[in-house]
Amino acid sequence: MKPTTFITALLSTGLICGGCESDVNFTGKEAAAKMVLNSMIDCSDSSHFIKVSESVFVFSDQEPKSIDNPNLELTLNGLPVAVTYDHSVKENAYYKFDALLHPGDKIEIAGYSQAHGHVAGTDLVPNPPQILAVTPEWFTGTEDGISYLRTKIRIKDRPNEDNYYRIVIHTKTVFAEDNPDEIIWTTSKVYLDQEILFKDIAGTLGNTDTNLFAIFSDEIFQGQEYSLNVYIQEDNFSAWGARQQHVNVEIHSLSGNLYRYLRSLELAANDDHFSEPVKIFSNINGGYGILGTYTIDQMTIEIK
Repeated sequence: MKPTTFITALLSTGLICGGCESDVNFTGKEAAAKMVLNSMIDCSDSSHFIKVSESVFVFSDQEPKSIDNPNLELTLNGLPVAVTYDHSVKENAYYKFDALLHPGDKIEIAGYSQAHGHVAGTDLVPNPPQILAVTPEWFTGTEDGISYLRTKIRIKDRPNEDNYYRIVIHTKTVFAEDNPDEIIWTTSKVYLDQEILFKDIAGTLGNTDTNLFAIFSDEIFQGQEYSLNVYIQEDNFSAWGARQQHVNVEIHSLSGNLYRYLRSLELAANDDHFSEPVKIFSNINGGYGILGTYTIDQMTIEIK
C-alpha cells in the first residue's frame, strides 16, 4: 500500500470511529476511593484553606462522598496549628488554618479516616521572587490589527538553588468620571509565544509549548538577572482620554511541588491524543492532591 493510501485509510477509519458511540463495560479492577487533599497556599495571606474530597474511579458506579471527619492535623516547623471546618462554603468541604508563613517554613499535613486510611503531605515555603523593573510598550498585531501591551519584566534570580516562577498580570483603567477606589483590577491572559523560556522545556514529554499557567523555571538563567518578554491584549485607552491606566505585574515563586503539579496539569491538557498519558503529580502520600506554597513580588506602573 502506498503511503498516501495508508494515510487516507487511517483518516477515514478515524472519522468513522469518531462518529460512532457505544457503551463500554469496564471489567477490570476498580481503584479504591482515596482521600484527596488540595491546598495551594499564598504566603502573603494569613488565612489558608484545604479542600478535602474523595477520589472517584472513572469507569465505576462510585459516587463522590464527603469525608465528614478527615481528622486533619497540621504542623508548621514541627509545631501544631489549629485546623477548623469552614462553614461558609456549602458545595465542598474546606478546612481553614491561620498562620503567617516565611521562607523556609516547613508545612506538614496529615489526615485519617477509617474508609480511606492515612494520608500525609509536606512542603517548604520558597524564597520570594524579586522584580527589578517593568517596562511597557504598545504595539499592534500585524495580522489581526489588535492593540497589545508588551511587558518586559526584569527579574533577579536567587543563586545556588532551583527556582520556579509564575507570571500574573492585572490591568485597571480609570476615566475622568470614575472614582479610582471603585475600579477593580482585571486579570489578563498573558501571551508567551515570544519568550524562549516557554519553548522546548527540558525533561518533559509531549507538546512542551503547552502553557496554561505561565510558569517557568530558572534553568537557563540561574543566579542571574533576566528580562521576560511577554504581552497582553489591551485597548490603549490613554489615547481616548483615560485619566489613568495601570498594569500590575506579579511574579510568584513556586515551591518545587507546586510547579510540578501545575506542569503535569499542562501536559495532561495536551491536544495530542496520541501522546503518552500523563499522571498528575501529587505529593499526598496515601491519597491524591497537592500541598503547595508560593510567595509573591509585584510592581504596579502607570502606562502611557
